Amino acid sequence: MTDEHAREQADNKSAPRQASVRRGWWPGWIWGIPVAALIVVGWLGLKTLLSGNQTITIRFADSHDLKPKNSTVEFRGTNIGTVSDVKLDDAGDAVNVTVEIDDSATKFLRTGTRFWLRGASPSLSDPASLAAVLSGPTIVMEPGGGKKTTHFNGLEQQPVAPAGAAPVFYEVSFQGDVGSLKSGDPVKLHGFSVGEIRQIGFSYDAQTGELSMPTTIALYPSLFHIQGVSQPRSSQALTAAITQLVSKGLRARLDQNPPLVGSYQVTLEMLQGAPTTLPGVVDGMPQIPAESGGGLSSIVTRINKVPIEAIARNVLDATHQIDTIVASPHIKDAIGQLDAALRQIHQMTSSAAPQVPQIISRLRTTANDLDAAVKSAQQLVGGTATQNGLSSTVEEITDAARAVRSLADYLDRNPEALIKGRSDDSP
Repeated sequence: MTDEHAREQADNKSAPRQASVRRGWWPGWIWGIPVAALIVVGWLGLKTLLSGNQTITIRFADSHDLKPKNSTVEFRGTNIGTVSDVKLDDAGDAVNVTVEIDDSATKFLRTGTRFWLRGASPSLSDPASLAAVLSGPTIVMEPGGGKKTTHFNGLEQQPVAPAGAAPVFYEVSFQGDVGSLKSGDPVKLHGFSVGEIRQIGFSYDAQTGELSMPTTIALYPSLFHIQGVSQPRSSQALTAAITQLVSKGLRARLDQNPPLVGSYQVTLEMLQGAPTTLPGVVDGMPQIPAESGGGLSSIVTRINKVPIEAIARNVLDATHQIDTIVASPHIKDAIGQLDAALRQIHQMTSSAAPQVPQIISRLRTTANDLDAAVKSAQQLVGGTATQNGLSSTVEEITDAARAVRSLADYLDRNPEALIKGRSDDSP
């Protein structure tokens, strides 16, 4: 080692060392939270993009308590979407509901697809809607054809007719209270939906002083299943059918389903004995005659037609006839004779006493008494026995007499049966 090299090492040991600062790429732990949040947001956005979900807007007249993140969209009972936002539109006359539709159902988002609310107006006539009292309404999708779209007009309740069906309009003027009828409610014929309510009005005739509630109904040819014509789904075919039915007694009536507590609905029924007439036209609108009354008043009228007093009189007459037969001394004597004979048979069987001839004689006497009781009962009640359901009593007494006489004949042929019992091969 040279002196110069030794001096350099000594200088390095004696000179003070200086620390150097190395800067890394991580800014510090304080930035960990926002960076993590950014990663989560990016992942959710990427997941949504990759999933193929579609955002659509459905316009309803009212929100009916639809709730973001809670209300759902269903198709065939399966959840296919969720409400993400509910806002009033710019004009303030409707509500825009934003919905996220799952990738599995985006292919059905076309112009002919319809969305309607189940449970917007819970009713006893539709038990499925009662669940909405607690959970709120559900949006139901009904797929249709057409071009793809993301904007739809929603319906307040399930539609009656298929999409695109052309209706024929009629008017019914009810005299009674139309209750809670509303647009969209079904019109039924023999329990089948054939149309819907379109408009409910109110009018006063200043000349006659009468009030009426003109109700416009829309009837659909496709729901009538008209046969025997070349174009069964045309408006002409439905018009001709309604004209013929009205001439035979077709009338419109206001009913409640269930009665007294259910919602109101318009029912078309054939009224027996109705005068022959044709649909009139008022202000250009063809009319279907309304049955008088309706609602609660029609129910009361039908109850009043039940012959309650006549039914009560028939019940009292039948009760009197039964009491007369039961109190007849002939019946009591016959029953006494039968009881004595059976008691003697029991005693003879247990003691095996040789009194068979006496028993046979008593049995035949009892049978004759029973026959006499039957004749007396028939003469006493006359022809009312069958009408009042008393024939069964007479038949039972006749059967008892026949059985007693058969027993007497058997004992006459086989007296040892009181001791040995009847053998299986005995006639």
